[in-house]
Amino acid sequence: MKYFADFPRPLIVGSVRQRNPDAAIAEIQAEEADGARAFIIHIQLLEEKYKTYGEFKKIAEATEHPIMAINYRTDGVCDDEQRIEVMFEAVRAGFRSVDIPVYMYDEDPRSSLHLSNAPFIAGNPNEISMRPEIILKQKELLKEFQAMGAEVLVSAHVGGEFNAEQIVSLGLEVQSRGADIVKIITLCGSKEHQLEILRGNLALQNALDIPFLYTCSGKYNRFIRFNAPLYGSMLVFGHHEYGELSNKEKPLINDLKKFYEFNF
Repeated sequence: MKYFADFPRPLIVGSVRQRNPDAAIAEIQAEEADGARAFIIHIQLLEEKYKTYGEFKKIAEATEHPIMAINYRTDGVCDDEQRIEVMFEAVRAGFRSVDIPVYMYDEDPRSSLHLSNAPFIAGNPNEISMRPEIILKQKELLKEFQAMGAEVLVSAHVGGEFNAEQIVSLGLEVQSRGADIVKIITLCGSKEHQLEILRGNLALQNALDIPFLYTCSGKYNRFIRFNAPLYGSMLVFGHHEYGELSNKEKPLINDLKKFYEFNF
């Protein structure tokens, strides 16, 4: 089975946000029929009774394509060790990739920013730890997953608006922790900043040694989600349809497929 980084770009990735495995499998099958060739599963949304090896194996065996485990913090709960163990179970069950946030192990990452003078610090990012002991612990965690055969995407959902120089600085910091893929999500509150995000994609393409995704949330996110892969981002997330748990900022896969058939 391939990893995310093995596919031609842009890779259309189905985003699965469900409460139980049967619904997750149904969504995977629908998104695969739409054209998705990889999937992310938001494990944090599954009911606790389903966060087991057996249930993860059922999900993994529902497709021949790779699945990435995501298990973000919810409702202020910061039990990172427990969430990590759940992701280990997902990998043991057949998930090919994991998403590790750059705040992992740090309950108050913003208070660590004074420890660095990197250009991205000026943007006051809210989800990246700069504590040396935390960075070392994250590096060791990535090695553990990679030793199991998992591909590791390291994600930085940092809020705010950043210029291209700051984004390159952030991307290099994330890459330095041992990531296989860099993921950066910022905000976009104006049409003018859309252009700066696309410029940031081009700059990352020249600066990084590994694949990356740089997109945004906010009022003007939709333009970026479609267009970032034209400027260097390796993938784009989409839904089959919008339901109760969907992230409605993510486009529909059928729309993405039509767009890339025209542009590639």
